[in-house]
Amino acid sequence: MTVRKKLVVTTIAASLVAGSLAGLPLSNKGLAQQLGLSNIAAAATPTEDQFMGRIDAIHDALLLGEDAQSVRDLRTQIGALTFAADNDAIDPLWAYVPAPVKNDTNKELLFDTFQALGSIMYSTRNEEITAIRSDADLQAALVQLATITGTTKLTVNDLLAFVDAVETAAVESVQTNLGDLLDDESGSLAIALIKAGVNKVLDNNTLEVSKVLNWFKDETDATKEEFADGLTATLENVTTELPAGEAATKALVVAFVRAETVNSFTTTDSGRTHTYTLTLKGITIPNALLTWSASGDVNVEVVAGKVTLASTATTGTAVIQAKLQGKVIFEKSDTLTYSTGSPIVLPPTTPTIEQVLNDLKGKIAAATGAEKDKLIQEAIDKAAAAIAELAKIDAKGDVKIVDGKATVTVSAAAIDKAIAEIAKVIAALKDAAPGAEAALKVVLTIDLGTVNAKDVSVAVIGDSVKKASAAGVYGFNFGFNGFSATLPIGAEINDAFTFNVKNNAPAGPAASLKAVSDAYDFALAVGGKEVHEFSNPIEVNIPVNTTGVDKDLLTVFDGTTYYGGVYHDGVITEKRDHFSTYVVVENKVAFKDTSKVKAWAGRQIEVMAAKGAIQGRANGAFVPNGEVTRAEFAKMLVRALDLDNVLAKEGFSDVNAADWFAPFVAAASEAGIIKGRTATSFEPNATITRAEMAVMVARGLEAAKGVKPSAADLKALDAFKDAGTISTSLKDGVAFAANNGLVVGDKGKFNPNATATRAQAAVIIYRAFNFKG
Repeated sequence: MTVRKKLVVTTIAASLVAGSLAGLPLSNKGLAQQLGLSNIAAAATPTEDQFMGRIDAIHDALLLGEDAQSVRDLRTQIGALTFAADNDAIDPLWAYVPAPVKNDTNKELLFDTFQALGSIMYSTRNEEITAIRSDADLQAALVQLATITGTTKLTVNDLLAFVDAVETAAVESVQTNLGDLLDDESGSLAIALIKAGVNKVLDNNTLEVSKVLNWFKDETDATKEEFADGLTATLENVTTELPAGEAATKALVVAFVRAETVNSFTTTDSGRTHTYTLTLKGITIPNALLTWSASGDVNVEVVAGKVTLASTATTGTAVIQAKLQGKVIFEKSDTLTYSTGSPIVLPPTTPTIEQVLNDLKGKIAAATGAEKDKLIQEAIDKAAAAIAELAKIDAKGDVKIVDGKATVTVSAAAIDKAIAEIAKVIAALKDAAPGAEAALKVVLTIDLGTVNAKDVSVAVIGDSVKKASAAGVYGFNFGFNGFSATLPIGAEINDAFTFNVKNNAPAGPAASLKAVSDAYDFALAVGGKEVHEFSNPIEVNIPVNTTGVDKDLLTVFDGTTYYGGVYHDGVITEKRDHFSTYVVVENKVAFKDTSKVKAWAGRQIEVMAAKGAIQGRANGAFVPNGEVTRAEFAKMLVRALDLDNVLAKEGFSDVNAADWFAPFVAAASEAGIIKGRTATSFEPNATITRAEMAVMVARGLEAAKGVKPSAADLKALDAFKDAGTISTSLKDGVAFAANNGLVVGDKGKFNPNATATRAQAAVIIYRAFNFKG
């Protein structure tokens, strides 16, 4: 068996993918949430700082092994690969690229992508990862690959998501195939497990890389198995097949094992015996693969992980080591003490959330910098999870149905109890990390269950509304029959209210379209008076039937206007700033002049037109090469990001209430997305620059999804030769947009003052619409 194949066996298939790639900088959200891996089995979901700490630990472990030079050598060899001399490295996958896009330009895109992936896999320092993420040529290559295949976007984070999912699937299989792996001299089973992991993950179209690969598969006659073979072989060609490949792989995998191994032991024989178990990613490492030793007290010895104290001694201390392939992966000073007593062991108790936050309080007070931020975020996450449970109110037993109409008045006592319990958590969080409580969004969730009626009214008394508002509650969520709505309190909803929902078969203009939901009619009365418009929109989740339709083209429709909405988990989510009758339809829009941009903007134009975010200019023409005005982009952004606000006001002298763009300029201005070219003029018909567009997208995502630019984003500007020409006031927004692949540069330049075409704007809006945050 070769060293490379042997490594897969002896490390229980915990490949270096799981180790070195784990340090890729992400947001402070968990890995599964950030990368869309909610359907892939995984362990914990570390924060960015935890990832950075992990990569540092692996780097330190690598240095301890004195094999770091082999990893540096391999990174140098990977970086020295050139498309001109080494493009045959990707031939195993290139063989399945469809003829229409099979040219040298696109082959170089794939080559750059796999070269970067190889470099990432063997990176063990933060600055190495940062350099890769800031590579303008790589960013452009990924964006172009996404454009060719019609996917939302493709970033370095998406590469991580795919490989992490493959590794997870392979490791899951190892748990039931470990015995066979140990007997597999050829290494074929280990390789088969990796390929099986690729096959499994190709079925997960929430991963952008899977979408790209499946596009290739769908455009050719290749099977998933053939793709798995091609992908595996291509990756080997740019990593382990290089001269330093085997030595670097061995060094890095052992470093990963050393850094990630978790130990536990059981005590028996009245304290004379400690039996150790070492695990890696939840899989026990067999003692048959390890060499154990003890040094120090002669009365302590270890055999196959079992540490024993001689019968002639009552206590002893020794340093216990376990080696894998001659490398130390575990070391600990262990003290054994013989005891004749039999202490009573009480079962552990689960700490309350207040106790958890109190424990974090001391750690937060003692920490500084990134470590402090990490602990505060941990406190916020734990408090939010606890509050989500406390906020659930079961109202199924309170529903009354008379003459086909269901009514329910939510129990004031239940609301009071939930508020009181939530207040304790908020107070504990505030005590642990003053100011952190502002990050919480508390929603009381009222579950009506299954209601056998198509006319449902839910009431909340005024005292409950006022108490909830005083306690910092954001709003009430009401759910029944797969439908739910969140009503924010405090602005228009500031007293006793009744929320009414009626659903029936679509009628009117919607009846002639491809409707995928009932038609929902909403009404709201606050303090006995009807309210139709809201400065703080109401979010509705409408259940849909997606059989035989394109889910990306689903949109909320009121009979005259398409409002968009986001599909997930069988519902369309949309925020509405006014009430009407709404139905979800499939909206197929075609333009007669987009054929020349179809390859890179066709799908994006189609989807955003379906959502009502973009429109043609006249007679079925989209005019893809036309320039975009500031007013047009304001409408695109507001509609795509669900920021409509019928009550919003603007104060520009050149925007009149009767102008078609007035409500969108007002909504964007109210949300802080746009500013005038002067203090009083907006210049709606002026063309928008790339820098202005990037800043508007960044501000729009902050308003819609709470995503804020960070200091780390500014590093992305280092990739652009013309970064110095970007206005200081626009740099943060441009950096955020560039770092997240929303607006990309060209040939090492950002071109901040250039304009964008309507097709380019559609692609940018599409990326913003699909941005996960």
